[in-house]
Amino acid sequence: MSMMEMASPSDATGSTSVPGDLVLVTRPPAFGLPTACPACLPAFLYLRMAAVSFQEQVTAVEPDSEDLPSVEYGENVGFASENGGVVEFLRREKIVDLDAGLSDSEKAELETCKAMMESWVADASAYELWMRDNDRQCKAVYFAQLPWGLVQALDWKQRVAVMQRLGVTPENAAVRSEELYRKAGNAYSALSVLLGDQKFFFNNRPTSLDALVLGHLLFHMKVPFEISTLKGEISKHQNLVNYAESWSKQLLGEDGAPIDAAFQPKVPPPPPPPARAAPAKEKEKPAKKPRSEKDILFKKRAKYFVIAQFVAVLMYVVFAGFEVEGDDEVGDDDE
Repeated sequence: MSMMEMASPSDATGSTSVPGDLVLVTRPPAFGLPTACPACLPAFLYLRMAAVSFQEQVTAVEPDSEDLPSVEYGENVGFASENGGVVEFLRREKIVDLDAGLSDSEKAELETCKAMMESWVADASAYELWMRDNDRQCKAVYFAQLPWGLVQALDWKQRVAVMQRLGVTPENAAVRSEELYRKAGNAYSALSVLLGDQKFFFNNRPTSLDALVLGHLLFHMKVPFEISTLKGEISKHQNLVNYAESWSKQLLGEDGAPIDAAFQPKVPPPPPPPARAAPAKEKEKPAKKPRSEKDILFKKRAKYFVIAQFVAVLMYVVFAGFEVEGDDEVGDDDE
């Protein structure tokens, strides 16, 4: 790709070369991806597209956390579960904003597409990831570094929660899955039309939509699911496939290729200094202390301790059910 064809990410974001300390907390890598978490990968790609230097910190102790990915910047922390997620935190802290400079109409179209990605596409993706046929891949994404007993309990708990959220039951699974995949297919068609033969979705430069779409495409193209309807839907749009493969090489440096020079990391601006405490007579309310990952981990460990007490019971319930089901199948065969 000619560098004259694309605006430099640093030009769009206003990144500087002042030393800073930015940490992205993600789930572990797998399947050739820097993080195999479908929620974390877009955040990783967003920072890579912005050419911002950051450290990646991998955690495997919060498999059911909605806070990941998170970003640490000085004493401040931004979580995926907060309004706007990591992208809004990066914008608010003036670290990077890939959407700066878009016109009002472009911003409206971008937000519409992101809403479609975060609803229709995200629902179909969650269904495919947590379906029983893809159990091995799902565990590799979320539970690879946890003890076996805890893996079984958390996997069962999360699978039930996801299917309940999606409104999937044994009775309506076929109809509901068809609806989920149909909506995702419609979203892919709309994105394919919007992209056309461009390198990015807007103004020949990366935006938050590019990071979101690229993360989703790479996840479903690279994770070797036993059953992947979404991969088949993606393959119907050759420009989306080419888009994902091209930027995967340039942003992740695959197949021995170096990362494109336009996306070589640049140091973010330094985090703001801690605010000085006001005199006692001027204080009305104590300042809210930013949450740190240590605080999060402490609370999560407490939760996992409680969960661990129920592991034995859960295992009995789950596997007793499996055994009964298996016995029934054997009995049917005998008949």
